[in-house]
Amino acid sequence: MAIEVPRRSVLALIDVATRLIDSRKPGSELVPLARELYLGWFDVCMRRGLDRVLAELDAADRFALADDDARVAALVAGIEAIDLDGGGPRNVRPRQLAECVVAALGLAEVDDPAPAVSLGADVRAELDAAIARVVDAELAGTKLREAVIAEARTRCEERFQAAFAKLAVHLDDHGQKLLKLPKVPIDALHASQRALSDARVAVVDRVGGTAIDRARDALARADAAMAERIDRPITLRLTPREVAIARAHAAATPGEIARALAEGLCDVLPIVWRAAERPVIPYSPTRTVAVGDVIDHPKFGRGTVVAALAKHIDVEFADAKRTLAYVPPRR
Repeated sequence: MAIEVPRRSVLALIDVATRLIDSRKPGSELVPLARELYLGWFDVCMRRGLDRVLAELDAADRFALADDDARVAALVAGIEAIDLDGGGPRNVRPRQLAECVVAALGLAEVDDPAPAVSLGADVRAELDAAIARVVDAELAGTKLREAVIAEARTRCEERFQAAFAKLAVHLDDHGQKLLKLPKVPIDALHASQRALSDARVAVVDRVGGTAIDRARDALARADAAMAERIDRPITLRLTPREVAIARAHAAATPGEIARALAEGLCDVLPIVWRAAERPVIPYSPTRTVAVGDVIDHPKFGRGTVVAALAKHIDVEFADAKRTLAYVPPRR
């Protein structure tokens, strides 16, 4: 029997496939690509709270699917069947790769669950602001880097402290990577890098947990039952809190961490956010619009402008974000 997965999770896998295609040299081996697709699918499931799906696939850790030779072979066979490096439009390849993963794992796309509660944009704005206040207070400026270094120092053995001090000087402002590797013993290098990596996770866990507590307080004022769901399992064991923090681990700047926390919660909580009433503008490539405007497209329906550049606009529609022609009249 097929394992049901929400359609939005497959759309997230298409994004993964797009990045892999963009970074892949045409004609290269398919086995590494298949393994990366499986790693990407595991991450998608974890960041959407679909640990039930992973349990049904018997994927106990991130490498379970990628190290399964039979499953890798099945995915490679599917990729060979679509002639990935052959002719045809390139823009269909990510969807085809995602469909190969779906077929190889015996998955079935189903409609996303309908939101259970409708809350106003003012509640969403309060939730976002509550998270941003905590993240800014704890991590803004040089605080993120300083917090990571301080935490990592406590995790390093005494015999590695001198080497750690040399390395920490070269940690980037986001506490994510070393910009330069000074000469230190290899064992000290590995120990220090592990301590820095673990420390950043710990810092984001701590700050993310506090930020989500504030978000829960904001949400509770509007809907107490919904606020309680932040710490209830979604499909198996993972909770919205854990999913949001997992997304934040991949973010770089404090601003990105705050957005990842807020969007992680909002993606997995069964809420539909009511947008504030705004005038709807009929779409025309020559009509002047701004970020935040709502347009009505004859084919795609209503969407919100999220970016307006020199020759195009990016619009978030109900099903996907699309790029549209935009040539406003000169002033």
